[in-house]
Order: sequence, then structure tokens, then C-alpha cells
Amino acid sequence: MKICPVCNEKENNDDERFCTSCGLELTKSSKVTSHTTTNIPSKNIEIESNSDFKIPGKLILSDNHMLSVDASQRLVGRTDLKKYTKKDQNLISRSHFTVYKKEQKYFIQDGVTNVQNRPSENHTIVNEKKLSENEYELKSGDKILVSDVLILFEV
Repeated sequence: MKICPVCNEKENNDDERFCTSCGLELTKSSKVTSHTTTNIPSKNIEIESNSDFKIPGKLILSDNHMLSVDASQRLVGRTDLKKYTKKDQNLISRSHFTVYKKEQKYFIQDGVTNVQNRPSENHTIVNEKKLSENEYELKSGDKILVSDVLILFEV
């Protein structure tokens, strides 16, 4: 099992490329020594992680669960948000919005990914304004609304 260096998720299988909890890319290998307070000897655990443990961009949900936004794009959809909605989860698209970093700035686009180039059918709202098909520059403190799920963006 791999341990995520950011959120300490311990349920990442050895063949996982991304953390199942926060989405951090687990690519570069580093050794972490676990320490115990019992007489059991400590052991070296091999984990994979980014060499830079900082996650500059993050999406924060109501229970303080964090979705990281690293140098590549971060697609957010129904799988990420269904446990936070009180409405019909089908009001959240499978590929609802994408956040990505470009030239040291973060942007959001409604439904657009490298694979799919169309907006979600259910729309994304940032700071009480519906996103158009154009990219929108995110600033720290922006509020993203998907159905009834409020997400805070922070850098």
C-alpha cells in the first residue's frame, strides 16, 4: 500500500497512480520511515509521491475534504460530489467542470477536458455567475456551486 504524503491516505494500492482520497499524483518514489510507540521495530515503507509535496491549488468541500489541483488538469464530477448533495445526484454531470493551471494562474471550465470539449448539461456557477464556454480565472476564495454543493477554491 502507498501512503499519500499530503493527506496520509493509507488505502492506495501499489499500482495506483493517483491518491484515492485527494487525487495527488503518486509518481516519484521516496522512502518514509514509520515510527511506532511500541517495541515493534520501525520499517521503511516505499511510497510514490511528487517531489514537491506542496499543492498550490485546492478545492475544499463542506467536510474540509480537499481535492488537489496540481500542474495538470483536475476533472470534478458526480463521483467526487455525490456524497455532498441533498438533491438528485444526476444534477451533477459525470464530468462537471475542469480546473487547470496555466502560466501560474488557475482556470475553470464547465465540463471541458482534454478528451471532451463540451460544457456540462447542468452548469457550474462561480461567485453566483454561471460559467460560459470560456475559461474563467479562479482566485483564492472563489466559491464554486454545482447543484447544491458549495466548493471553495484556495491557493
